[in-house]
Amino acid sequence: MKIPLSRNEEDRLRELYALNILDTNSEEEFDDVVELASSICDVPISLISLLEINRQWFKAKKGVSINEMPRKQSFCDFTISTEEDFFEIEDTLKDQRFINHPLVKSEPHLRYYAGTPLITSKGYKVGTLCVADIKPNHLSTQQIFTLKVLSQQVSKMIELKLSNRKLENQNHHLRHENEMQQLMLSIIAHDVRNPIGAIKGIMDFITANDVPEIDKQKLTSMFSDQLDTTLDLLNNLVDWSKMQINKAEVVIEKISLNEMTEALFKQFRLNAKFKNNQLLNLVDQELFLRTDNNMLRFILRNLIANAIKFTQDGTITLYAHGEKDKIVFTVSDTGTGMPKEKVENLFNKSQTQSTPGTNHEKGSGLGLILTKGFIDCLNGTVEVESEEGKGTTIFLYFPR
Repeated sequence: MKIPLSRNEEDRLRELYALNILDTNSEEEFDDVVELASSICDVPISLISLLEINRQWFKAKKGVSINEMPRKQSFCDFTISTEEDFFEIEDTLKDQRFINHPLVKSEPHLRYYAGTPLITSKGYKVGTLCVADIKPNHLSTQQIFTLKVLSQQVSKMIELKLSNRKLENQNHHLRHENEMQQLMLSIIAHDVRNPIGAIKGIMDFITANDVPEIDKQKLTSMFSDQLDTTLDLLNNLVDWSKMQINKAEVVIEKISLNEMTEALFKQFRLNAKFKNNQLLNLVDQELFLRTDNNMLRFILRNLIANAIKFTQDGTITLYAHGEKDKIVFTVSDTGTGMPKEKVENLFNKSQTQSTPGTNHEKGSGLGLILTKGFIDCLNGTVEVESEEGKGTTIFLYFPR
């Protein structure tokens, strides 16, 4: 049987997929509709049917056990292809289009079909509300009217579900943004304002008092350390702001992972030398990844900085290898390690207090929170293994 495709089939399918309803779980309100349609039309079979490229899928069903069937066997295609808003076959054995249909010749031996299209607000017929029987039948004017009203309600329900899902996603996004803004304000208030205020207070004290030169040098050295920490925090805040402003748009490009690692290690060479740490780049020179360069660089930069922070007289190693469908990074250090409870909350945005490094380096904890955000943006995952006194290894998994 040739499928009578609608004239705007491509647009119709695009509209159907945009509704995001295919293969969703059964829902009581849709089940109630098919029960009501079956009762009103006095037939054993009733379906809310959606038609995609090669199959007919049932959002709700009564009188059948299957969830879908090949579209080439669909009666509903005639319903959505007709110009009318109702299609009826009073006796399939008297209709040449259906007399040899497999659902007529064999189980369930359908003899009757009636359907009304599910029409979206944009005018596309994405499916049907249909009824069927194993004996010839004919609906009354009142039954046809009721079936049409029910199909209109189903169409509205489908679009309302989509609108509610979008609204829920928007609310979730707004809640997330609000949480992040509160986090930023908290960090700015405590980790940026306080150290800068302390530096200003000491500078005012030096200006107003006769402080020995040796003490001035010590204080100036303290200022430098504190400003480095504050500058690192501000860099993280700037990167976070860019991510928010650009809605975390991912720009995909082919990246040499060995070259990126080498460039990052150059930035940290003095920091590592100051703490007598060795940096090892064991990333294969032939290993490439298609991903966002800036996001990946941010992730690795923060993890390397953290490894150096908690390692003295040790080694920081970056290794990467390819598997069938992913790239696996490991950032390992031989530093102080962490207790189990610290590992479990390492990327918890509700716990941003930072642990001092081996040289009492301070931080905000924000870097790791933002790192996790970028990992998520790249559809990656992260795992952490650590043991106190023996170091930490962070595993990153990114799709190839």
